[in-house]
Amino acid sequence: MPFARHMLAVLAVVTMAAGARQTLAEPLFALTDDGRTFLYRARPGDNPAAVAEMFGIPARDVPAFLTANGISDATRVGAGFTYRIPNAAARALTERTAGLERDNARLTRSVAEEKERAQDLVRETAAARAAATQAETRAARLARLEALWPWAKAAIFLLVLASVAAGYTAAAAFRRQAQGERYARTLARELEEKRKVALAERQESARRILELETRVRAFEAQAGPRVVITGRGGS
Repeated sequence: MPFARHMLAVLAVVTMAAGARQTLAEPLFALTDDGRTFLYRARPGDNPAAVAEMFGIPARDVPAFLTANGISDATRVGAGFTYRIPNAAARALTERTAGLERDNARLTRSVAEEKERAQDLVRETAAARAAATQAETRAARLARLEALWPWAKAAIFLLVLASVAAGYTAAAAFRRQAQGERYARTLARELEEKRKVALAERQESARRILELETRVRAFEAQAGPRVVITGRGGS
């Protein structure tokens, strides 16, 4: 009989040790494939309020957390229940990235439009220069017609007016081209600044996620199950 009691005690200790090894081998939590939700399998002694606090859910959001997990009575949630906790950092980072991509697309379209406007101004300047060249050719022909000086004088006067108008148009076109180039450079700088801000925010989000994982590992190390081996032997 003493030997049988000793064997039963050894068997119980071995069973407890195997259960402890299996518990330690399981991860504290997992992530869904899209990375937006934590999956946490409740352990003995866990309750919904403690799980919510573990994942940084404010007390005011605990009722919504229970509803999202289909829990109507927090006192009847036992070990093995799988909690689904939203990954707020990943969701915020995804939304911010989508917003930045939309801003990037809009700025890219604006830059393309400004470039097209600048090209239009260049074409208008070339057309104005061509018009001025044609006016000079006509002025040369009129100068050779000395017999028709009164008519030539009137034509030259009109030619001068056309040349002045062409010069004014060319100057205005150059100014608009310069303005378009300055605006395009300003848009490019703004785009670069927004990209830098987005990169900084991503790095900050990654740092916070790493801090959360470190805290969870530390909590797991502190809250891990302890195995107490007891036994009675008799002779």
